[in-house]
Amino acid sequence: MSRVTGTGREDRIATLAGGAAAGSALLGDMHRAVLRYGAIAALVAVGVPEQLRGGPLAVADLASRCGAHAPTLDRLLRTTASTGLLRTVGPGTYELTEAGQALLDGAELGRIKWHTDPETWNSVGELTETVRTGRAPFLDRHGSTYNYLSTRPATSAVFDALMASLYGGIAARVAGTDVFPEAGTVVDIGGGNGASLAEILHARPGLRGVLVELKRTVDVAREYLTEQGVAERAEVVAGDFFEAVPSGAEVYVLSHVIHNWSDDKCADILHVVRSAMPEHGRLLVVEKLVPADDRPHFVKELDIRMLAMLEGKERSESEFAALFAGAGFRLDRVVDLGIGGEYVIVASPAPAA
Repeated sequence: MSRVTGTGREDRIATLAGGAAAGSALLGDMHRAVLRYGAIAALVAVGVPEQLRGGPLAVADLASRCGAHAPTLDRLLRTTASTGLLRTVGPGTYELTEAGQALLDGAELGRIKWHTDPETWNSVGELTETVRTGRAPFLDRHGSTYNYLSTRPATSAVFDALMASLYGGIAARVAGTDVFPEAGTVVDIGGGNGASLAEILHARPGLRGVLVELKRTVDVAREYLTEQGVAERAEVVAGDFFEAVPSGAEVYVLSHVIHNWSDDKCADILHVVRSAMPEHGRLLVVEKLVPADDRPHFVKELDIRMLAMLEGKERSESEFAALFAGAGFRLDRVVDLGIGGEYVIVASPAPAA
């Protein structure tokens, strides 16, 4: 057994001390980031960014307009100005910076509103219980995220707007890939209001489409497809993808569906699709992919949100391959959409053993 002595031992101690210092600095920034985020969220909640849309305002004026306590507001503004989203332009007077325009509209504003909803915010603090039991306390309270949203119209509107801003450009990217045949039928399973199917039908005039959604959504989808001028080539069907989907189509699309469910429930969905699909059919799963290495990646962090509030998970390519194999599919290829970490994962019926 070798022993570390003399200079070697001292070097080892110095290396360990340096590593600990780096770790402390990293964790310290994380601690402070929580507080900065909380301050920003509070300013958004009382309407400060919107009041600053037209230009700089003094704290007293801002407090009056927002119904806020001026001394407290001043402290939040001072901290937020250190992030680069606001700046001081005079004594007790602030304005939005160019970067701060992100607090007015779009996905980042939607994320702040959604992530700081009380239940969404608190669910991350309950990860200790989740890691002990394998189930999020949020699910025990509400059954699912969608049940929670169904009883809170204002929060649901925030969530829907966020999803629209995040996924708005993805459907066009999917429609523009080479994963579709020139003719035949494409079934969009859980296709929402029809936005994705409309993009596909616009890009592929030789295709017909079928959208499968829950009964409460079909009228909205029919109206949207009519507005988009593709209703003559599209059918909307009320259904439950755990039970049945239309049979005999050339392409089946599951866009941002699989990640909402556990492996067992995903297997159920995929078996239903496989039983409906002809041997020449093709399955397209649109999802994010978790990298298989240790590099930082936002999809890994998104998976923590999934863990805290949903049954599902973000998956790696190998995890998708395993899901497919268990349901009678083989993974053929993965197409990078070049936006938001999104991919089209292409699968086909596996040959009989």
